[in-house]
Amino acid sequence: MITECNITMRLKNGLVYTGGEDRNLTAWDTISGKVAYCIEDAHSARLKGIVVLSKIDGTSDEEPFLVASASSDGIIRVWDVRMAKKDKPTPLAEANTKSRLTCLAGSSIKCVGKWLGWVI
Repeated sequence: MITECNITMRLKNGLVYTGGEDRNLTAWDTISGKVAYCIEDAHSARLKGIVVLSKIDGTSDEEPFLVASASSDGIIRVWDVRMAKKDKPTPLAEANTKSRLTCLAGSSIKCVGKWLGWVI
């Protein structure tokens, strides 16, 4: 049985992201109710948190495309979900917390950019 949990919304384009026991990061179209795209086996254990990362100032008309996911295996990954529509993407960044994660909270691209070593 697949149990979906840890839902986060991206209202601008009508997508809802889910992750759970199936280890997939799935984007659902809120209008059709169908899967828009899925990153299968995004983690080796269940997903415990998903955060859509966006610019802090909200001045961009561009859709957010960075999504962070956390798993109970202690891994946090950042994905470019634009690649998920083409083939199985590889994470842009990965951090091993060496801890059993139970949730994930988000922040702005500027903060994540510092973590990834970007200059924004």
